[in-house]
Amino acid sequence: MQDAWLCAKAVEIQSYADSNNTKCLYNALKQVYGPQHSGTSALLNLDGTTLLTEKDKILERWVKHYSAVLNRPSCINEEAIARLPQVEINQSLAFLPSIEEISKAITLLSSGKAPGSDAIPAEIYKAGGPRLVEKLTDVFQAMWKLEAVPKEFKDTIIINLYKRKGKRQDCDNHRGISILSVAGKILARILLNRLIVHLDQGLLPESQCGFRKDRGTTDMVFTARQLQEKCQEQNVDLYMAFVDLTKAFDTVSREGLWKIMAKYGCPDKFIGIVRNLHDGMTASVRDQQELSDPFPITNGVKQGCVLAPTLFSMVFSAMLQDSFQNYNTGINFIYRFDGGLFNLRRMQAKTRVEEVTVRELLFADDCALVAGSNKDLQDSMDHLSSACNNFGLTISTKKTEVLYQPAPGKPYTEPTIFVNGQKLSAVDRFTYLGSTLSRAVHIDDEVNIRIVKASAAFGRLRDSVWERTGIKQETKLKVYRAVVLPTLLYGCEAWTVYQRHAKKLNHIHLSCLRKLLRIKWQDKIPDTEVLSKANIPSIYTMLAKEQLRWTGHVTRMPYVRLPKQVFFGELKNGKRAQGGPKKRYKDTLKASLKSFGLDLKSWESLAQDRPAWRRKVQDGAVLCESRRSSCAILKRQHIYILCMYYNV
Repeated sequence: MQDAWLCAKAVEIQSYADSNNTKCLYNALKQVYGPQHSGTSALLNLDGTTLLTEKDKILERWVKHYSAVLNRPSCINEEAIARLPQVEINQSLAFLPSIEEISKAITLLSSGKAPGSDAIPAEIYKAGGPRLVEKLTDVFQAMWKLEAVPKEFKDTIIINLYKRKGKRQDCDNHRGISILSVAGKILARILLNRLIVHLDQGLLPESQCGFRKDRGTTDMVFTARQLQEKCQEQNVDLYMAFVDLTKAFDTVSREGLWKIMAKYGCPDKFIGIVRNLHDGMTASVRDQQELSDPFPITNGVKQGCVLAPTLFSMVFSAMLQDSFQNYNTGINFIYRFDGGLFNLRRMQAKTRVEEVTVRELLFADDCALVAGSNKDLQDSMDHLSSACNNFGLTISTKKTEVLYQPAPGKPYTEPTIFVNGQKLSAVDRFTYLGSTLSRAVHIDDEVNIRIVKASAAFGRLRDSVWERTGIKQETKLKVYRAVVLPTLLYGCEAWTVYQRHAKKLNHIHLSCLRKLLRIKWQDKIPDTEVLSKANIPSIYTMLAKEQLRWTGHVTRMPYVRLPKQVFFGELKNGKRAQGGPKKRYKDTLKASLKSFGLDLKSWESLAQDRPAWRRKVQDGAVLCESRRSSCAILKRQHIYILCMYYNV
């Protein structure tokens, strides 16, 4: 029975990994790893001197903590909002919700989630059929006309999740997870679907990839790595400031938010519905099955609501628009999409190239500012800091860090960037959206971290999966593919891989497979046979496959997308040094195309057809692995013959 469950779960996890569905992927992984400890057995009081052990005292401490966090006062500068341009009002946002919209919103609900205070799970709404949809339509349309939302739609239950950092007894080391009414989620989804269509008309900056369709963390990680690589190749300094905002979602001024929505073309009716989901909101804390009395929440966007990230993006976009309205300093690129990626001469036709300035990389509230000099980065930080003050947000000077990558041959001098008179920490590496960026540009640190994390993931499943005799070997391999490999190769699409990196990754890959298949080194079974028994390719092939799939995706992006512009572009003011450059992403891409039997001249046009490109890449992976295996076998036979000849 356990084998069947694990097998089904492995297939499910693999499907999420293939479709890049990160949310469902991690939810499924948690089920495989087993339940996490929730709740707290003891807490430190506010001054951190006394340990609270009584249930009522612990619950009271949680209420005080979240009441302080979720009611932080913040105000917004009216003049800053007045400076924003007025977008034409989109009256379609105010139309009554239709049956089709409600049906679509129900379909998009996540199953298996804890219900709110009404205890009605999402599965009930999904199974309700057309009759339930009709009833909900009547209810939602009545709310729309009255601009009134039931209190149950607003209120939330907060549970605590330990961040696995710092003392467990410290409230600040826990994350509050909000449990909301499913009916309220349906209404919020209807609002979000409309708002997304409205904002996709160029109202959000191209650099914002958080919680937007067809965008993800890989977009920004890839862009950051390309920036590093091209600055190194063309002898330009690169300064990057990774900005951390203190409790960003919780400190958004609601009054300011409604005014920003109006500036972005949202009609009063639409704003009124969104506002009613927030005004009068209360929360209760649940800890160890105990529920606290409700307390009011007066500030910030509604945590746990699908609307929250998009509403925050509007505020953040307005803030950036105000801060950089008459300021265009960053890293200047020229780009051109015709003529072929590998043809550098296409950039010499100055009348046929376009220009773009890369100033910031955004993913929700994760912000990275980039510049070509210490002065330019300081100016950008000054503009951003001033705008944060105007919009009620606060930059955390303790967590904001600066990474300086000097041009090749130039000595390193520590960057001096200040915010509100405090000097920001300078670092040699920074973990950006899960990937480690180093001022040395290479991925040595990232590979080492991936190996550690993959080893930990493999070890966590040792007792529950690998050493269980009742689980089939085929099932274990499926779990390995779905759990360990994605951890080992996270972000590999953006890597510039040297042979030493691939060798280290392949070593841990084969080590895990040998343990899983119970093959000892003393058995003298070669690596090719281990891979054949597992029916899993080598890391070399997997790295090339992921790179080709990703670059195919980049070539299909619209022309306005930042990752595509940077990938196909060059620095406007950069100059290459004499001699051969260090290995570049394009060099590894060219090698991958050749090893997969793909034409260097026609690959870009072929990649425009996604299904055809995926088939070609899959066929190329089989061909590449077959060649690699054959070469390894021939090499081993040759060594054996030499050993026999010399009687070694």
